[in-house]
Amino acid sequence: MREYLFFILACLFSFQVKAQYQTVPCATTDYISWLETQQPGITSDINEAFFNAKRNSLIKYKNKKDTIYTIQVVFHVLYNNSSQNIDDQYIESQLDVLNACFRRTNADTVNTRAVFLPVAADAGIEFKLAEEDPEGNPTTGIIRKQTALQTFGTIPINLAAVDRVKLSPYGSPAWDTEQYLNIWICDLSSNGFDALLGYAYPPTNADNWNTNSFTTQNKQGVVVHYKVVGENNPFSLSTAEKTTVHEVGHYLGLRHVWGDGSRNQGCNVDDFMEDTPNSRAASNGCNKSQNTCIDNPGDLPDMLENYMDYSDGNCQNMFTAQQVDQMRANLKLFRSGIASVRYPEPLPEPVVFAEYGLHPNPVIEDLAVHLTDVDENASYTLEIFNILGQKVRNVMLQAQSLQHVSNLSDLHGYYVCSLQKNQEVLMTQKVIFNP
Repeated sequence: MREYLFFILACLFSFQVKAQYQTVPCATTDYISWLETQQPGITSDINEAFFNAKRNSLIKYKNKKDTIYTIQVVFHVLYNNSSQNIDDQYIESQLDVLNACFRRTNADTVNTRAVFLPVAADAGIEFKLAEEDPEGNPTTGIIRKQTALQTFGTIPINLAAVDRVKLSPYGSPAWDTEQYLNIWICDLSSNGFDALLGYAYPPTNADNWNTNSFTTQNKQGVVVHYKVVGENNPFSLSTAEKTTVHEVGHYLGLRHVWGDGSRNQGCNVDDFMEDTPNSRAASNGCNKSQNTCIDNPGDLPDMLENYMDYSDGNCQNMFTAQQVDQMRANLKLFRSGIASVRYPEPLPEPVVFAEYGLHPNPVIEDLAVHLTDVDENASYTLEIFNILGQKVRNVMLQAQSLQHVSNLSDLHGYYVCSLQKNQEVLMTQKVIFNP
């Protein structure tokens, strides 16, 4: 009887732990907050790096889209038991997932909704296992080290404890972080509960980059739970391999699509990417009817397809064009040493994309207008004519790459849309409204 009561109490305790704590898919923002307590001012350095990259991402330069960056990666596998010592096949599979997602060659891109297709982009970033270590010796790019710690995870989450994965004696010291992307794989669970899935160190342009501080080589990189590495990982949840894609996005300077605001802050906290719609908070699941900022004029649905959301992995399938520009700018400015540069050989003929676009067609409710090479000083308008040539709408547009035109429910059938810049016609297109 005593043993039976003990078993019941143990089960109740386990239930209370799992009910009280929720899995944290990503602790990057919490990690920055913790680093700020260790080195005041680092948050400002990270923000300065972000906005510096944002300014540079707007600069047009020759052959920008032809440049392919290849990042050399070293995986540090920290294990206490054989289950945590995951097989090479899952690491190689994770590398395949990274390459497919960053080059937009993954099969699930067909699930990107039409309204977001104009901004979905190939990052032109690839990943390969390092072939030489920092001393020039041959390597597989995978380091394995047994640790005395049963897990690096804690409940509540203690990032100081977790960060020991990067340091001796319990962890594996980083390889030169100005030459390699270091990814640490370890157990982040606590009491059998998968409390944390991963976190990353974003770019910083701190003046003391080369000193022994929290901005230097021994901290740069990505940490992920061993259960989320690779496809068909026997320990993993479905499609959890997108976790590493998310964390590498942080490492290359992206923020969460909802801007890391709380629901109480509403829709006014942003990720500073114009082509990611505002959302009130992180998404869960894959409810594509979700629009948490519907009161914002011209707002699009929440972009659950974006890797920088918390939506299910089987829903995520895209980065946006501005996110791509931000990551590439960060590579040039702050992480240039980790990547080699190449151009496709032979250089292909330039692919000509439609300079402007109206989506979807037919229009059911709202019309998305896509502009490229936007002139902030220009005046953009959209005129809609019926089949008799009568103007039925004259819409003043914003000088931005993607926007939404609403209040079109009274239009039915064929119309001609004329997109104009400073009263000069840029394009005309036949559009069906509310068939």
